[in-house]
Amino acid sequence: MKVLICAYRDWAKEISHKISNNKNIIIVGNISNQKGLVKKLKNGLDVDIILFIGWSWIISDEITDNYLCIGIHPSDLPHYRGGSPIQNQIIDGVDKSKVTLFTLSSKLDSGDIWCKEDINLSGNNMNAIFKNIIDSSVTLLENFFKKYPNIEPITQKTGVGSYFRRRTPIQSKLVKQDLQNMNTLELYNFIRCLTTPYPNAYFEDDNGNRVFFEEISFSKK
Repeated sequence: MKVLICAYRDWAKEISHKISNNKNIIIVGNISNQKGLVKKLKNGLDVDIILFIGWSWIISDEITDNYLCIGIHPSDLPHYRGGSPIQNQIIDGVDKSKVTLFTLSSKLDSGDIWCKEDINLSGNNMNAIFKNIIDSSVTLLENFFKKYPNIEPITQKTGVGSYFRRRTPIQSKLVKQDLQNMNTLELYNFIRCLTTPYPNAYFEDDNGNRVFFEEISFSKK
């Protein structure tokens, strides 16, 4: 099976590296940006699957109509479709979720679902959470490549679940009302899911000075 991998984030590249020696696939290229993908496919490409990991660019219908494009989404689809799924789940108090392998289509995160794998969203910072995502995604892909093509996807029920827009840096701001409304666990979850590489949680005074939270720990009584 010939696979073209598209990944540019560090954790996504780590997944790509870990599956590179899988005996069930032949990797025909690794793409790290949209321009490189368009160039690679310009004159056609003999490939069975294009695998997108942590990809943020819009994929044209011309590509999805002519190739089997699959992607990894770090949520239990159809729940938490759209942007910033890791942050939105953690802020909502979700610590046990799934990574989902699904077909990419013109409608965001709404394609057929191939398979899922359990994922743990606990961890004091995003580095720990990314490690969990990497491990679960590698297991997910190994199971898929072992079964494909003798596996059928399931139509996603987009009438249920949830959709979120990508979070913006201003949403990392904490104000007095947040502290009044959040308990300690909710505050911990908010800060830990916004550690590097994401825009850190912060306070701001009346003069525009800011205090950023780069690390946090939580201790139960």
